[in-house]
Amino acid sequence: MDVKDSLLGVLGAVYRWRKQILGLSIVAAVGTAVISLFLPNFYQAKAIVLAANSEQARPENLYSESGGTYFFGGGDDIDRLMTIAESNELADYLIDTFNLFEHYKVDPNWPKAYHYTRLKLHERMKVTKTKRDAIEFSLEDKDPELVHHMVNAACQRINTLSKEVMRAGQRKTLSSYELSIAAKENQVRDLSDSLKILRSKYKVYNTKQFSLDLTARYAQAKGNYLRMKGKLESMLKNRGVPADSITTTRNNAAGFAAEVAGLEAEMENLSSGEADLMLLETQYYSINGQLGDELERAKQLRAALLSDVPALVVLEAAEKPIVKSRPRRSILVITAGVLAFMVGILGVLFIEAYREINWREVFHEQH
Repeated sequence: MDVKDSLLGVLGAVYRWRKQILGLSIVAAVGTAVISLFLPNFYQAKAIVLAANSEQARPENLYSESGGTYFFGGGDDIDRLMTIAESNELADYLIDTFNLFEHYKVDPNWPKAYHYTRLKLHERMKVTKTKRDAIEFSLEDKDPELVHHMVNAACQRINTLSKEVMRAGQRKTLSSYELSIAAKENQVRDLSDSLKILRSKYKVYNTKQFSLDLTARYAQAKGNYLRMKGKLESMLKNRGVPADSITTTRNNAAGFAAEVAGLEAEMENLSSGEADLMLLETQYYSINGQLGDELERAKQLRAALLSDVPALVVLEAAEKPIVKSRPRRSILVITAGVLAFMVGILGVLFIEAYREINWREVFHEQH
């Protein structure tokens, strides 16, 4: 076996070049240490929040007697908060509130100022979901005082923006209810006017009840008339009945006959307009009922818009960091030394493997 191809050959080559390899590693480590001293310190502030259940802001849950819904939200609520946290709207709010143009040394008059300031901000921002379904929002900056204020302000703004998203949907729903309410109020007024005209014409103010009462009165009057008529006929057949009794009975029969005729006239009058009246009354009470339901729903929506239901719960607010998050100079120095050591070994093995080759002869052979 060729010694150069064996492990001993490799170790021998490394040993012969040990000083150079160690020197390279030391130079790389020292150089990295010197360079790292010029790197600025960054501090990280973070807050942990929990998503609240957006269903709490729904009117039917605000006014529910069963106690509403579960307080904390699920996947959709978490995704909404994370999307808002990563949005340009939040970034622009932080840029304007904390004057990040000046802080990141970007000219605010530059047309791409917001674009590049957002990029710098997003490079230092991290939004992650923990394994327990909490959201961790963190920011890095050179100024520890500034960064913890930015994180807390961002959490408040995310809460505000999330509530605005939910309220926007409620406002849209309320607007559609208000349009429907206005249309139904006009319908109710038109139907009410039409009912007044028909009721005045037919002297009927509650068609169903009036029809029932009229039928009962007619049945009673008809019965009275038939009984009195039968009594009169019986008295006329009996010659022993006094004349004044016959006269009284005849008058009573005539009165009942007149009452029956009057009620028949009323029934005929009612039948000519009953269908129209009942149709209008049905429409009127139906639309009036719908109007009442929508007015109540709109009232609840307005109350929901004024309610302050949170979109998130701050579990752990950001504090002023006192320990830098980067650079980790010791890790940089160790990493640079190890990489230089490995590169040195590879370089030595390459040199040892090809040192005996006459590269001039190889070159001439190929040409």
